Amino acid sequence: MRPPEIITDQPTLEAHCSAWRALGRFAFDTEFIRDDTFDANLCLIQVSTDGEAALVDTTADLNLAPFWELVIDPTVLTIVHAGKEDFEVCLKTTGEVPRNVYDVQVAAGFVGHGYPLNLVRLVDALLQRRLSKGQTLTDWARRPLTAAQIRYAVEDVIYLPTVQERLAEQIERAGRTAWVAEEFRCFEDREFYRAPVEDRAMRLKGSKKLDGLGLVVLARLVEWREHWAKSRNRPIRALMRDDILVELARRRPQQASELEVMRGFPQARNKAVVRELVELIVDAVRTPKSDWPQPYEQREETALTAALLDLLSATTQAICYGERLSRALLGGTQRLRELLDFLAGVEKQQPELLTGWREVFIGRRLVGLLEGRSEIHVSGWPDSPQIAFVSHPVAKKRPHATA
Repeated sequence: MRPPEIITDQPTLEAHCSAWRALGRFAFDTEFIRDDTFDANLCLIQVSTDGEAALVDTTADLNLAPFWELVIDPTVLTIVHAGKEDFEVCLKTTGEVPRNVYDVQVAAGFVGHGYPLNLVRLVDALLQRRLSKGQTLTDWARRPLTAAQIRYAVEDVIYLPTVQERLAEQIERAGRTAWVAEEFRCFEDREFYRAPVEDRAMRLKGSKKLDGLGLVVLARLVEWREHWAKSRNRPIRALMRDDILVELARRRPQQASELEVMRGFPQARNKAVVRELVELIVDAVRTPKSDWPQPYEQREETALTAALLDLLSATTQAICYGERLSRALLGGTQRLRELLDFLAGVEKQQPELLTGWREVFIGRRLVGLLEGRSEIHVSGWPDSPQIAFVSHPVAKKRPHATA
């Protein structure tokens, strides 16, 4: 492997970007640090094209616009491994989402390699090469880069074009090219990179115990904390812990004195912060009850529902194993619950398992099983067990079924 060129000046960067554009495809990865800042501190961009690698030193005085223009160009194939965080940097820098993405970690799950699979295992499985991964906690902002850092950075991208080609061939043979392309379209959706504030609030530990008004307050607090951290370029949790936000939403203090005596509240003596929080909470409490979100409902599933979920989960796992598609790509038990609720008329929104490639691969089969139009046959146990999914002729279709 030849030593990579390290790009530190604008003319060289622009010349390389022109060459990568002419090739019509390239792979990239980034190294960044976000320990002490709100936004990631981008330290390095690694680029590979067919056995050649180059490192863009982002600590140098460079305008990276020519590079990001490649990432958002729909005529250029951008190859990544687990690229969501890399594309978040692109979105924050340019305001644009990437186009024409090929994420090899996602693609691998469609042809039996597992998902999510780290790069070391993926390269070993496809190319029988072992990567050296010893720089995970390295300081990428320091210069000059060490030989070990450079090797690590190059190995992160040098094999990606070949891995992409191998996977694309396997996926084409499996007849799943359109499925993979559909899955990649999520990278072109802005909502993929930032969940609504209500969803972000519900991810905090303890939020599911709040009532509707508590969830209103919590959503406002989450938004306030993010704005506060961004304005100071500090990590979100370094300014105020998640549990403090949830406790504030539960208590809903409307006097400064109530905030100042809270244990674990490090801003108790910061009168400006205390004043802002009191005003925010007082305003949030005025929200009409009709605008409150539904609090989390702890479902008490019947024994039959639990058994059905177990059956659907086992069936899904067996089909995925037999047909070499990663179970994780389909989602977890909640997706199965959504399917049951939809079929029972409890939910009106079309479940994920009855949309796109997921409906084709698994959704229709699970509906057939639930409606008695399919059976599971087990044979060969224990020496060579096989699970067959047998469908019967359809006598009558439900309105949601797809021909």
